[in-house]
Amino acid sequence: MQIVRDITTTVAPSAVVVTLAEAKNYLRVDYSEDDALITTLINTAQTRLEQYAGVAMTPRTLKVVAYVDDFIELPYVPTNSITLVEYWDYTAWVAMAVGEYQVLGDTTKKVYMTSLYNSEFRFTYTCGYATTPQTMKTALLKMVSDLYEYRESSVEATKPSANLMTAYELMKPFKRINVIL
Repeated sequence: MQIVRDITTTVAPSAVVVTLAEAKNYLRVDYSEDDALITTLINTAQTRLEQYAGVAMTPRTLKVVAYVDDFIELPYVPTNSITLVEYWDYTAWVAMAVGEYQVLGDTTKKVYMTSLYNSEFRFTYTCGYATTPQTMKTALLKMVSDLYEYRESSVEATKPSANLMTAYELMKPFKRINVIL
């Protein structure tokens, strides 16, 4: 069992998945009055899709605090490197040596605890695609389009729009499946 208590971005993404110019071109917007809005919608759509699929579209460093009894799948993939694993000894965070845990997997890494169990752990790791897959970029543009088109809607639709459905469908191959036993 794993219970993720906190996820903090310690090094924010420096790359962008979709530029303002790309989004404006996709939306067929040729004026600058909505630039701030479109930029916000790009960030919102990226966050929503990353949370939906459990992926990081661009590289970043995360610090995750979680209760772990045996192993943990780190929350965002692809996992590039795990730089630090710590446990809480009821007074401070203590760094663990590599032999006290094992890392299995390539893209989706599981960290198995070999010396301590049933405790609070803190993981610092880098994750994200160096080059965002085109399918994810398309999903992001579809969601930005939906958010922009319905930005003034005061009544919630009874069913999702085609753009929104397509965005989630495009992200399905990247979606992680977590089974809690």
